[in-house]
Amino acid sequence: MKKTPLNDSHIESGAKMVNFGGWEMPLVFSSITDEHHAVRNKCGIFDVSHMGEILLKGEGAIEFITEHCTMDITKSKKNQLKYAHILNEEGGIIDDTIVTRLSDDSCYIVPNAGKTDQVYRWFSEHGGGEYMEDISDRTVMIAVQGPDVVDVMNNVCKEDVSDITFFNARSIELNEEIMDVFDEKWPLADAPLVQRSGYTGEDGFEIVLPEEAGKLFWKQLLELKKAPLRCGLGARDTLRLEFGFLLSGQDFDETRTTIETGWADKCVEWKHDFVGKKRLEEMKEKEHQTLKGILMVDRGIARKGYKIFDDEKEIGVVTSGTRSISLKQGIALGYLDPRYQEEGTEIQIEIRGDKRKAKVKNPPFI
Repeated sequence: MKKTPLNDSHIESGAKMVNFGGWEMPLVFSSITDEHHAVRNKCGIFDVSHMGEILLKGEGAIEFITEHCTMDITKSKKNQLKYAHILNEEGGIIDDTIVTRLSDDSCYIVPNAGKTDQVYRWFSEHGGGEYMEDISDRTVMIAVQGPDVVDVMNNVCKEDVSDITFFNARSIELNEEIMDVFDEKWPLADAPLVQRSGYTGEDGFEIVLPEEAGKLFWKQLLELKKAPLRCGLGARDTLRLEFGFLLSGQDFDETRTTIETGWADKCVEWKHDFVGKKRLEEMKEKEHQTLKGILMVDRGIARKGYKIFDDEKEIGVVTSGTRSISLKQGIALGYLDPRYQEEGTEIQIEIRGDKRKAKVKNPPFI
């Protein structure tokens, strides 16, 4: 398995480690419940260095990425982030990603951990090789999430981060100890990139920086007087599901389109041409399954692959499910046939041969 630069720290802390997309990652440090509540009520930190980082740079790079994702990056401002889908010619989703514009001729994308090689190969096969540099193995990404995040960040940054608006970034010098080990040859930026974003539904920042600086940054966060709590993949999943955020390879793959996920309004800019656009436009005019939120009425947790029913009629399938720590109730995402997509519609989830009552609920659940 691949390991992030923070792997030794996780093992020393006693984290339970698991294989996630070919990476050895912490599932939990203390308890999923404690870590979940820390992010909802105070602050938690996540090692998300398993995510890919691909830099695209040069004349034509911005036009290339715009042609190969659902958002128009030519319209992005410097340091603006956009959430986008990367599609194949049939409109199937190869991956979802964040595209951050760095300058007139450069941007970087963050593919999911198990998809980085595939995305890089896809772009290379379609003429993007001249623009791309995969800097994943030189980069640490740390997510700092929760209501207290500004206070936490201002303890380690030389600038006040409170005026960085959501889905925008800024290169910011951290304290002198970190800047002393900052790799000046790191190609992404001349200082750590601090972007206001996250995967939890709470206020947060994702900090992108070179390996040695990243290790030191993680250590310093844990040494703060009011230190954020280390959080693992378990809490990351319960947090993202409470807000209905998609998980690549689970809530979608290349057999599904952006239209079916229900995210087209948030991640498609229709005025530019992009690979897969024709299929999406055709699907807008047709009935189709759509990914919807599901709230359990009866006891039970709907898991990936569980079938969804209307009495004896099979009407869909669950893609993600958990017990909401905030609600103390089962929640899920699943694809449903057209007539069952309205909020409040009563459905059943088959759990170990027993059909349990549930209803359609549009995320977020909290």
